[in-house]
Amino acid sequence: MTSPENTEEKAAAYARGLDAGRIEQRLQGHDEHLRKINGSIDSMAQALRSLTEELRGNVTLFSANVTADRRDASERERIAAVRVEEAGLVESQRTVRWTAWQRWFAVVGAIVLIVNFGLGLYLAFGP
Repeated sequence: MTSPENTEEKAAAYARGLDAGRIEQRLQGHDEHLRKINGSIDSMAQALRSLTEELRGNVTLFSANVTADRRDASERERIAAVRVEEAGLVESQRTVRWTAWQRWFAVVGAIVLIVNFGLGLYLAFGP
């Protein structure tokens, strides 16, 4: 027969075995949880890397567009200045600016021309 001490030892050993099994089961649960967390961290790190690359690409494209717009704006301003200058040259070529003595000479010449014309008519059809 088994003695009571032996039974108590067996019961204590059984309880220790149950506790050890529960602890091991809990540790396995924690290990799985940590693997899931590590996987989540890895996927988040990969997602952040891809977002970073996309952001860098967008910033580079935006920077290139801004530079092109600035260059285009300065080019448009330069072209506009050249066109205004050309228009000024064409306008100055189209518009005749006479000095004061040229105006007086033209008026005196016109008067002489009219007097000569009148005198010629008078002599041709006169008395």
